[in-house]
Amino acid sequence: MKRNLGFTLVELMVTLAVLVILISIAIPSFMNMIQNSRSAALANSIVIALNVARSEAVKRNALVNLCPSSDGATCMAAPLDWSVGWIVQQNAGATLQVWDAPDAGAVIAQTGGAAAIQFDGSGLMRLPAAAVTINSRYPNCTGQQARQLQISITGRVSVTRVACP
Repeated sequence: MKRNLGFTLVELMVTLAVLVILISIAIPSFMNMIQNSRSAALANSIVIALNVARSEAVKRNALVNLCPSSDGATCMAAPLDWSVGWIVQQNAGATLQVWDAPDAGAVIAQTGGAAAIQFDGSGLMRLPAAAVTINSRYPNCTGQQARQLQISITGRVSVTRVACP
């Protein structure tokens, strides 16, 4: 009696069919996870910049600005476009740190406030005089993948997941 080693064509086709079904179920979930991760990374980058600006203001006991910048040296005037990148700079003009533009297609919109978010030597937000909201997301955003950053007058930043527009 001879023993067969291997598998038949029918077994191979059934295995491939099961594999295709599993992949078709997993891919949308994986894409959703990637989009969510990208949105979180974008929001975290802005939070880091806010924290750097605030800590530099306290460390230097001077006014420090966080603002959008297309050239990495000067603050952009209105209308604000945070998707080109942003900088932390002393009020006197010396640039302390530069963040390049995020991945193509990132949408970052600020509501409320002036061209720059300014912290004073005590870590409080001096400009604007009211709370600031920054919304960030990527194209093809679905569900609760967008992020909303709230910056209070005290300089505290909170991030919440919000529905995509």
